[in-house]
Amino acid sequence: MDRHTQSTPRTSELGPRHWSALAALLVLFALSCAVAARREGGPQTWWDKRGPVVPHESFPADCSLCHEGEGWRSIRADFVFDHERETGVKLEGAHQSAECLRCHNDRGPVALFAARGCGGCHENVHRGQLGDNCESCHTQADWRPNEAIAAHNRTRFPLAGAHAVAACWRCHPGAQTGNFARADTSCVACHASDLARAQNPDHAAQGWVDSCERCHLPTQWSGGGFTHNTWPLVGQHAGADCAQCHTGGVFAGTPSQCVDCHLADYQNAAQPNHVTFGFPTSCEQCHTPVGWDVANFSHAGINSGCVQCHLSDYQATNDPNHALAGFGQTCEQCHTSTNNWSVVNFAHPQFPINSGEHNNFACGQCHLQPNNFQSFSCTHCHDHRQSEMDSEHDDVNGYVWQSAACYQCHPDGQESLGRRKR
Repeated sequence: MDRHTQSTPRTSELGPRHWSALAALLVLFALSCAVAARREGGPQTWWDKRGPVVPHESFPADCSLCHEGEGWRSIRADFVFDHERETGVKLEGAHQSAECLRCHNDRGPVALFAARGCGGCHENVHRGQLGDNCESCHTQADWRPNEAIAAHNRTRFPLAGAHAVAACWRCHPGAQTGNFARADTSCVACHASDLARAQNPDHAAQGWVDSCERCHLPTQWSGGGFTHNTWPLVGQHAGADCAQCHTGGVFAGTPSQCVDCHLADYQNAAQPNHVTFGFPTSCEQCHTPVGWDVANFSHAGINSGCVQCHLSDYQATNDPNHALAGFGQTCEQCHTSTNNWSVVNFAHPQFPINSGEHNNFACGQCHLQPNNFQSFSCTHCHDHRQSEMDSEHDDVNGYVWQSAACYQCHPDGQESLGRRKR
């Protein structure tokens, strides 16, 4: 390198044209960090494609400290420079592989530029729109933004759903050159074409030309977040297409009664036949949005007497014959289940049979004559000979033997439960 053949202006002589060229050079410096690390020779070399070597006027006069041989491009094989030990400044990340001349050149004292932080060497391609604190997004490893989504969430437009994976330039047209100028955060600013294509329903015809967030979520267009205040969309309604209720693309003034959409379902109902029985068209009295089969009819106001519907069942009974035996028509006194007539719980009030040996007796064991259900007492079935009554019954001799007397000592109908308390 011949210093006398190169005419490089000093810092005080640099004009706007020179500063622009220098700024462009610095940008190239930043973009070529990784390339420099791969080139043969290490940080002390220089890449021809970057332009002429920066002058060494402030460097030591002893060129042999770095160079050897007849050419300036030959660097001493034993050249070693411990930057942290010699200068007190540790080089980290991409700075470890950066050429020495990119910081140490004739622009001026390196400390002057280092005091300015990143902006001392690197052009602010963001035009100052993101501030001067480069470390808030970048590290010394490379220029790739660090935790960009988290940083964006601290702005007036947090990135969620599909927005988190969208390319920056989709909202910031100058992002590819570092220009992140303030962007319009209204949905239509980016999604005007989507709005124009929306035909199911036709958004433009309905006047839905703004405030997309009222119906849509940032995850996807089909994942609607519309709150159907006038008619909660639950059960079968939640998956219904809008056009099923809003026919002809008309959304204003849509009827809200069940029968307005389900008249055909009402008319075709056959089990039971709703029209024949005169059921009202207020479907919600029995049905829910879960489905037609899930009915919850309230029998309030309907005559609850079983015989009103089951007189024929009462008249057809033969084991025993209810009518011949004179049984009342209050079916619920014996039949406690609405699912099965054979489930009987007769109280047998005049003669307890639900305990002891009598428990689960069949009617015919006592009522030997069919349909003869006249009153009985214990002595009808249990003989009371003198030998069987002996001294245990001395205090009841002459007593009119009725079931009530027997049950004073035999509460469970068993023969030997002990004597009556005196």
